[in-house]
Amino acid sequence: MDPKTLAYYTENATEIARRYESVVSPVEPYFAFAFTPGARVLDVGCGSGRDAARLLGCGYDAYAIEPVEALRHAAMAVHPELAGRIDEGGLPGTGDAFGGEFDGILCSAVLMHVPDTDLLDAALALRRLLKPGGRLLLSIPASRGDLLSGDRDANGRLFSPYSADEISLLLERLGFGPISRWENDDALGRSGTSWTTLLLERRSGSQQRPIDQIESILNRDRKEATYKLALIRALAEMATQEARSAVWSRAGTVGVPIHRIAERWLLYYWPLLAHPDKIPQSRAEAAGGKPIKFRSALSMLMEPFAQQGAYSGLTAWHLARSSDQLDAISRSRLQGALRSIAETIRSGPVTYSGSGLGAGPVFGYDKRSKLVLMPTNLWREFSLLGHWIADAVIVRWAALTQQIAHRQDMNAGVVLPLLLAKPEATRSVQLARTAYLEAGVSTCTWSNRHLKRTFSVDHAIPFALWGNNDLWNLVPADPRVNLSKSDKLPTSELLEESKPQIVASWDVLRNRLPEAFDRQAHALAGESFAMTGAWREKLFTRFREAVEFTALQRGVERWSANGTADVTLESLVEA
Repeated sequence: MDPKTLAYYTENATEIARRYESVVSPVEPYFAFAFTPGARVLDVGCGSGRDAARLLGCGYDAYAIEPVEALRHAAMAVHPELAGRIDEGGLPGTGDAFGGEFDGILCSAVLMHVPDTDLLDAALALRRLLKPGGRLLLSIPASRGDLLSGDRDANGRLFSPYSADEISLLLERLGFGPISRWENDDALGRSGTSWTTLLLERRSGSQQRPIDQIESILNRDRKEATYKLALIRALAEMATQEARSAVWSRAGTVGVPIHRIAERWLLYYWPLLAHPDKIPQSRAEAAGGKPIKFRSALSMLMEPFAQQGAYSGLTAWHLARSSDQLDAISRSRLQGALRSIAETIRSGPVTYSGSGLGAGPVFGYDKRSKLVLMPTNLWREFSLLGHWIADAVIVRWAALTQQIAHRQDMNAGVVLPLLLAKPEATRSVQLARTAYLEAGVSTCTWSNRHLKRTFSVDHAIPFALWGNNDLWNLVPADPRVNLSKSDKLPTSELLEESKPQIVASWDVLRNRLPEAFDRQAHALAGESFAMTGAWREKLFTRFREAVEFTALQRGVERWSANGTADVTLESLVEA
């Protein structure tokens, strides 16, 4: 759970317990409908113990976990009948609470305190604790009237804005079936606050779902290195950002180019290898033995850029590559690093992922096409849950590194920013801006306004969503229009209206930087473009797909340029 939220509950445990005990449980009316008589039920995040005690009083074999020690003490003081039935634990770190295998789980007013990066793991933890056919009764806020900026209340508690439909869909994708749904006013009478209660059932079935395969790789597979996490992260990001790179087969498999996975690995591991303290990425490295297979090749690539900025010149290298200015030595070293990484991918996680499943490897490799192969239903899972999977894997990667590097006293808090590091957007934007200036570009992509020399360069798909500095994603825009757009995605109508300007900007960048533009466009479109032909139409189609899929899957606000032409910079800043 969120640390600031836990701190608030710790400091105010006595008052919180008193408040909860002063009202009747809002979920108690659903106990008899949700759980069979005598069922073994776990209350996750039990707070004052009110609901767990009521479950016990109603004849259920009730247990509870609570992450806040002070609340556990308060619960025992008020409900001594919970002795031996309440233990430490919270989402997503529930552990094997009381041996698992529960007939039912109650999770009331808890999920909203779970950060987005932990949501998938939290849902998987609930699933693991339930028997097939077991039922999950949960409640989340439908509305709150006391939230400040950043989804926090005045006390600093996190209230992630998950909707009931979003949570229900996530759980359905994890093998739950919805049963019922109820809407309720707030039991404490808080103005503007209401609740949604959901009842779902974990479906039975012997066939393992795709998400189970991913979860098994992350949890049950033995990990001598961070390779399996890097593979899952790359596939999740590619499924949501490079969907057209997938090659579909009638044999029921999907192939992904291993060189595209290697490109992502290079960016993942560069900041880790650049850290002044050696951060081992395998157990052998941590013990002073053989380093990870591509450490030497990647270190040689990094060497000329080491003094050129953060993370041993990651941005400087990326800019040189994007501007087609890598010298012959750096080009050769880049190819060597990518070959070494690709071989590591093939001989490591592709070969051994799924060892904990008992049903053989999950992935395969085709030498002729150089594709990493997987079942189509697994690729679909990456496509539907990719952004959640990627976020969850990053957190687990940091935790695994801390575990591997315990002798070096390495903390996950040091590792996490390195796993999130990307080449700086500013310098890539400046590269595009220079090209536009030299070409005399004078029209705003989104509004058709005349541009002055002080124009902005906009990430068409916001950097906050994709972290993407590719040339096709950088378009010229009026500064006021760009500020209005912010981190929103353009509407479908605006994309069509702006197509001539978008394509014109691509022509400028491709003429100036053909190698970089084609390489980056290939990643988006899944095919190489000849200098002639219908490449503009094909690329625009893939670009539109990327915008639409991202908007739908991430729930991103859409933006139209209408009305921004007369807005002043000052008024936007004030707003």
